[in-house]
Amino acid sequence: MSIDGEAIRLHERYKRGEVSPVEVARAQLGAIGRLNPGVNAFVLVDDCVALEMARASEARYRRSEALGPLDGVPITIKDTLNVAGWPTRRGSRTTSDAPAPRDAVSVARLRTSGAVFLGKTTTPEFAWKGLTESPLHGVTLNPLDPTRHAGGSSGGAAAATALGLGVVGIGTDAAGSVRIPAAFCGVVGYKPTFGTIPLDPYPAAFWQLPHIGPITRTVADAALAASVMSGAFGSDWTSLARTSLDNRLSKQPRLPKLRIGVPAGLANHLDPVVKRAWEDALSVIAEDSSIATVEVPIDESRDIVGALYGLGCAYAASQVSEEKRADLHDALLEFIEPVQRLTAEDLLRLQRRREEIASQLSAILIDDVDVLLTPTMPCLPLRADAPAAAAADWFEWCPFTPLFNLSHGPAVSVPWHSEGGIFPIGLQVGAAPGRDGVAIAAATMIETLGDRRRPARSRASIHVG
Repeated sequence: MSIDGEAIRLHERYKRGEVSPVEVARAQLGAIGRLNPGVNAFVLVDDCVALEMARASEARYRRSEALGPLDGVPITIKDTLNVAGWPTRRGSRTTSDAPAPRDAVSVARLRTSGAVFLGKTTTPEFAWKGLTESPLHGVTLNPLDPTRHAGGSSGGAAAATALGLGVVGIGTDAAGSVRIPAAFCGVVGYKPTFGTIPLDPYPAAFWQLPHIGPITRTVADAALAASVMSGAFGSDWTSLARTSLDNRLSKQPRLPKLRIGVPAGLANHLDPVVKRAWEDALSVIAEDSSIATVEVPIDESRDIVGALYGLGCAYAASQVSEEKRADLHDALLEFIEPVQRLTAEDLLRLQRRREEIASQLSAILIDDVDVLLTPTMPCLPLRADAPAAAAADWFEWCPFTPLFNLSHGPAVSVPWHSEGGIFPIGLQVGAAPGRDGVAIAAATMIETLGDRRRPARSRASIHVG
């Protein structure tokens, strides 16, 4: 059994005439007006565009010519991706407010699917950290507890999704930026295999770390949105070796006896509250699956990704003109300063170890276990008044997500509500590159097990009027 996606349910309601895309779009825009001021999830909301797209969708449904299950479904897009007619500010005062001339390929595919674009969501400057706060747009707060951060860098997408503002929030993830805020906000975050969703423009200086991925309230919706955006595209050479995801990805048959690997020493990273929820999750999951301890260099992987990611951020900062450089966030400049001292020998060593670890992990995930399971985050969301150093040192409190950017495999963060727990934790399910179906099947199983204990008040759903 799996939890049905909201997109499919909305699609069926549209076909039956129970509700219209225009009614849903208006309800969504009204809800954004009421709820967004409390969290700061959006940097741009375009009522005219949303309603125009909704009217076109409604006309297609009346003619029984819907384009597919995303037709008329409201979505949001992180402000690092180009949307034709909207500026791409990337959370920085150094960027232009001129509208983008064309869609990124992932956005164009969503447009072609008939999805309704509500607006763009917040990101830290150049998406550089695991919290969403920027000089241009301020701080994004957590809908579950506005005294805490939403996480990042796709924090606006996660906060909006958690509030029922959009069925899908499109984010980007180079070290966990889809999965971190999904875990902190109690929703699903899916980073497909590297290259599955083309990057446009291709981020040549980021060491093949970035991915595009959806944030949703169900695994089924994440799988559907990723499938729509997937498929080869010429300007991203890494996408050419990947096949498109099947839009029935979330309907994969359940594995007869899931083999789950858990990294040795993992519990040493966990805060007490997260540790209790993690042990609770393992006790439930173990009833249906076999769990084995595996040796994976979690800390070293995190440090390698941190260095390579810092180099990418340093390159992004170097592209800012000298007259605008003073507008860059001081914390970003502090973050990139150490990597600028790396030598060619340092870079060769980092890349060699990256390849060794990726091969080691792939062998484990093919020969020994089906998936690797960790908490997505070792801690609860940081408080909004946390010291600035905690934000700058975000790799220190984010040990688990970088592993699957290093290794290119798919990873899904699924919320888990432990009995008596105030906050859900995220459970990260990762698989070998290309085995997205296995990762989705495992995430669906965990979602189904966890849904039995989810508090009724936490069942956020889309605002439809």
